[in-house]
Amino acid sequence: MRKYILIFLLLLVQLLPAVGQQLANPVGRFSRTSVKIGELVHYTLVHRHDSTREVILPDSSYDFSPFELVRKSYYPTYTRAGISTDSAVYTLRTFETDSLQQLALPVYVLEGEDTLQVLAKPVSVRLQQLVPQVQEPLAFRSDTDLVYVEERFNWPNLLLWIVNVAVFLTLVWLIFGQTIKTKYKLYRLRKDHVYFASRYNSHVDRFVKSGYGQSMEKAVSLWKNYLTKLERSAINSFTTKEIVMFYNDNEEVNTALRLCDRAIYGNMADADPETGKALHMLRRFAKSRYKYQRELTRNAKTKR
Repeated sequence: MRKYILIFLLLLVQLLPAVGQQLANPVGRFSRTSVKIGELVHYTLVHRHDSTREVILPDSSYDFSPFELVRKSYYPTYTRAGISTDSAVYTLRTFETDSLQQLALPVYVLEGEDTLQVLAKPVSVRLQQLVPQVQEPLAFRSDTDLVYVEERFNWPNLLLWIVNVAVFLTLVWLIFGQTIKTKYKLYRLRKDHVYFASRYNSHVDRFVKSGYGQSMEKAVSLWKNYLTKLERSAINSFTTKEIVMFYNDNEEVNTALRLCDRAIYGNMADADPETGKALHMLRRFAKSRYKYQRELTRNAKTKR
């Protein structure tokens, strides 16, 4: 009798570890008991197991029917006193119309070359019916009143026009830019010469008629200022000798300026023929320099 009792005790001791190693089921639960179609709901899965076991929770490849997986969140394994806890939160939604929908997620335990699947107990969530009863036949409601729509400015169209105009102007400038600049320079040259000739003739006429010395001085000063702008050189600050040298000892300029200097600094009150002739020479020389600069401007594009 004692022999049988001893054998029984030995068998019991051998079975105890196997009993202690039985796998516990994971626990799953929804964050609420009811949900609407397409509304997000959280499902929490927790599994406590021996720390020596390797456990895998479902990932995005798992079929969550009748639910759809939106996203998942895993939490680090927590171990205490040889017991590890794995947990994850799955954000789900459903588009099924069943009034009661269940879900039971598994965990996968690796046992050497085998994989054991342990299911959680099924949990249910109730679908909230937004339309409790559908009337047959369906009644259609019509609304034919016009609704005022505020007019909006077409900014894309404006931007398109601005781009097109900018491209067009750029092409015009690339093709005709040099011609446009030349025409504008010629226009400025002609306008400046006409303005100079008008004022210069006015001073000369006044000097010839009245012999007023300041009119002649103003005419010479206007002539120098005009040539300063025309030649792009500080001629109005030059002496008579420097002006003659600038124009390569031009005899006409030399004679005219010396006659004018003699009249201005000699305080000549009357307008003699020589002085009037000198003023006409200066006007003729200014006109010749205008024509010369005009030809240079016209031929600038060809030279380039």
